[in-house]
Amino acid sequence: MLKLEPPQLSKLIVSVASFLFVLGLGYWLGFTHGAYQRLSLQNMWVSWHEDILKYQKSQPDFTLYTDVVQLLDEKYYGDINFKDLLYGSIKGAVAALGDHYTSFSTPAESRDFFTNLNGVYEGIGIEIDFVGERLLVITPMDGSPAKMAGVQAKDEILAIDGNSTTGLTLDEAVRLIQGLRGTEVVLIIKRDGEIKPLEFKITRNLIRIPSVKLNSFVDGLAVIEITKFSSDSNKLFNAIVRDLLIKDVRGVVLDMRNNPGGFLDVGVKIANEFIGSGMIVEERFKDGKVTPFYADGTGKLTEIPIVILINEGSASAAEIVAGALQDNDRAILVGNDSYGKGSVQEIDEMADGSALRMTVAHWYTPAGRSISQGGIRPDILVKEGESEKEDAQLLKAIATLQNLVK
Repeated sequence: MLKLEPPQLSKLIVSVASFLFVLGLGYWLGFTHGAYQRLSLQNMWVSWHEDILKYQKSQPDFTLYTDVVQLLDEKYYGDINFKDLLYGSIKGAVAALGDHYTSFSTPAESRDFFTNLNGVYEGIGIEIDFVGERLLVITPMDGSPAKMAGVQAKDEILAIDGNSTTGLTLDEAVRLIQGLRGTEVVLIIKRDGEIKPLEFKITRNLIRIPSVKLNSFVDGLAVIEITKFSSDSNKLFNAIVRDLLIKDVRGVVLDMRNNPGGFLDVGVKIANEFIGSGMIVEERFKDGKVTPFYADGTGKLTEIPIVILINEGSASAAEIVAGALQDNDRAILVGNDSYGKGSVQEIDEMADGSALRMTVAHWYTPAGRSISQGGIRPDILVKEGESEKEDAQLLKAIATLQNLVK
């Protein structure tokens, strides 16, 4: 077993002494403040002793960790990469929280994460997420290997290359699915309506996804698609808006179907373009702190009619934008109920390039709705068309917009 070295012992003594001083001061103040509430020396010692025990129980015994590492170093028959050991330890500690959205990533994994968020990576082109313990496909991206192979939204991934998804974190699942272009990944999928699991062998490729694009502009009506809220989304969106204003745009369909979200601040900036005044979203933190975000009045599209398209693949920042415009009576929503992800993750990058991504808050729409409870319900429910040649939801959105601009 490890023993406390003199410096460690000194720190412990100082810590305990400081703790006892604070306790003693607190009790002394209690004695002088209440003339009718006296403690005997015996009662005082009992109270001190109970508080010390509570303090000790609340602090984890990290000597257990150092003891284990020392034993491995002394006795393990094999090579030990202590950096991998450290990263693995931190991963395990974070995973023990039981929150699939909270995770620790190594420097290499962090680089991959930010690359993916910016829309360029090697993989099969699907967005995935955990619902409870089930790993679900949020959306296969248009033109991606996954889409061409027949993978569908709401498919449950049971295994990846023979590895069960049970117990995996979201980051671990993503790393198993991604890989070098030209290589193959095998997914075992459970699909509603199918008796047996389905097997998909998919060849990875380079995936390039512009986060914002203008799909059409006819008779002054624009269809803008936002596939995710990445670091370049606001820049791309503003460029499209400037061009549309020159062309005298009369109305916009904002297509956020199968948009899994992204950066919260980017979603707020884009919502700001449509709302003249009022709240966009409210963050609520663990300590009771509440942070509202309001429109600043600089939006360029605050006076024209808006129709928003959402479906079960619309999540997180996409739901923020949809909920903000719906609650502020700035848009009519068309499509299916959204995904329902109302938690906010913060990313803290460490000095070595590793990163901790953790849930720090939950967000609510201007009307106080929690999106985690059922998602956003559109004003006009329209099922997706069975034929790929006919987009029933888009046709309804355009027809709705046409009625608004008359």
